[in-house]
Amino acid sequence: MGSHNENVEPRSEPIATGLAPPAELETDVVPDSLVSEFSSLTTPYCWVITEDAVAGYDGAGPSAVGKSGPGQAVAEDIAEALTAGRFFRLVDGRGRGLAIGRLYDPSGENERGPLDDFGRQKLGARDIEFRADGGWQSA
Repeated sequence: MGSHNENVEPRSEPIATGLAPPAELETDVVPDSLVSEFSSLTTPYCWVITEDAVAGYDGAGPSAVGKSGPGQAVAEDIAEALTAGRFFRLVDGRGRGLAIGRLYDPSGENERGPLDDFGRQKLGARDIEFRADGGWQSA
């Protein structure tokens, strides 16, 4: 009967303190050495359109939903963009949204890829914006 745990009082303070990483480790930049190690892409970046505001939802016009790039991207690249990519929006000269998609760009050097590869020629887009702080911000 007499367990040795009967007299143990529960602790209200954490067992270890100060376990947060140092501030210098917090960054939005991924070192080049890690980009290739963790990226499963066969291309430097990949994007895919998930919503087409121009075509609408009635099927009357051809939709850009499912379009992806760059041209040599394979299915695994597209899956990576859909699961880990940043949300982007292609907009016209008045700032109206034309299409929404996701871009996976581990290097951060191809954020205009969807605009250059597809948006300008196919939708007449003038700019690309990314989701930030609950809104859209130009690249």
